[in-house]
Amino acid sequence: MEEENGLAHAETAADYTYLTLPPNGPLRSCIGLVVAGLAARARIGVAGLEEAVELLESQHSMEGPTRYRFSIKDDGLVAEVEDGGITELRSDGGTGWRTVVEMVA
Repeated sequence: MEEENGLAHAETAADYTYLTLPPNGPLRSCIGLVVAGLAARARIGVAGLEEAVELLESQHSMEGPTRYRFSIKDDGLVAEVEDGGITELRSDGGTGWRTVVEMVA
């Protein structure tokens, strides 16, 4: 039933932390909080953290909501931005995600 609706399976969804920001400039600082928290959880040093946050903030759209997803894998942090907006689906039923930042311990 999940596949028919285009929803992610429960075990896949648990691997990611999602952040959706409206087109509101002051809320971009939320990205830094999420990245800092996940980097600490993955035990990644702070070197490069500021640049990573700036890069992710530059992806924030002022025209509509921007979706980010973060995952911790193999002692590293991967941050992605959704391509094509929230409602545009690929032919396989999923949305496209573009990796913007990869940080390793």
